[in-house]
Amino acid sequence: MSKSALDMFTKCMAAELGPKRIRINAINPGPIDTGFFTAMGSSRADADKLFEAIANILPVGRAGLSADVANSILYLASDHAAFITGTNLVTDGGPLHQIKQVQITLRIFYKIFSN
Repeated sequence: MSKSALDMFTKCMAAELGPKRIRINAINPGPIDTGFFTAMGSSRADADKLFEAIANILPVGRAGLSADVANSILYLASDHAAFITGTNLVTDGGPLHQIKQVQITLRIFYKIFSN
């Protein structure tokens, strides 16, 4: 399922289940250092280079951590977000979704991992 489809699915499920007082939300994470690249065979040094390059283009100055996503989930599940439903919470450290930044990230990724 594409991200756009998942975003709309979240909204549709929220509309469907809202009358039953069930809230439906989603997290749209940005670059999160989960260990995926090392699990796929990249060295930790190469993964660190990638996330350092990503950190240089993000306003927060770092890549995300699993804890950042977990905290977003905890917030949406908490009473503090009791009136939030059908939302796709972008957890990306800044405007990574802008096309220019995505292109830069992809170029960096290609440069680091094309060797």
